[in-house]
Amino acid sequence: MKKVLFILLAACCILAAYDYSRPEEKFVVKTTAGEGDTLWHLVGSVMEREGDRRDIHEVIFYTRQISNIKGDLQVGDVVLIPIEVRK
Repeated sequence: MKKVLFILLAACCILAAYDYSRPEEKFVVKTTAGEGDTLWHLVGSVMEREGDRRDIHEVIFYTRQISNIKGDLQVGDVVLIPIEVRK
């Protein structure tokens, strides 16, 4: 039983190391806010489409910073969403 657990642990460590070593691609997606859009909706849909698996709160924080959004999102606001994905 100990051997099986050790093998599973070793496999998990190897898989985690492989995932961590893959190159990371960083880019910014530019979008414009429409009627009824929220940052949560815009950022969430772009993250899902692009495959970004980070916490949405982190991405919204950086989106607000680089897009210079202070307060509520307005129709026509240009929203810059920073995306990070592993290849």
